[in-house]
Amino acid sequence: MTRSPSLLALGLLLTACGETPQPARPDYPAADSAGARLLTSRCMTCHVAPLPSVHTAAEWAHVVERMQMRMRSKGYPPLSEQESATLVDYLQAHAAAERP
Repeated sequence: MTRSPSLLALGLLLTACGETPQPARPDYPAADSAGARLLTSRCMTCHVAPLPSVHTAAEWAHVVERMQMRMRSKGYPPLSEQESATLVDYLQAHAAAERP
């Protein structure tokens, strides 16, 4: 399979410039709240943050702690205790119903 040199050059240029397309950001509940702002400003540094409804309230504290460990391992500053509490409160307030 041959690739067009101009398409390959364009792809390399876009990658080098950091212009890779980003997935669309979901519509988060209470988008103007402190928790939603933390979700979009801190979590989306690495990935598109999921909607709070993808986990139950009981699951969110563990998920946030796991992400904190990943942030540390990748050299990102972890959330402060206050930021973590605000984020977990937000996520739990908008979480999925408990699973049976």
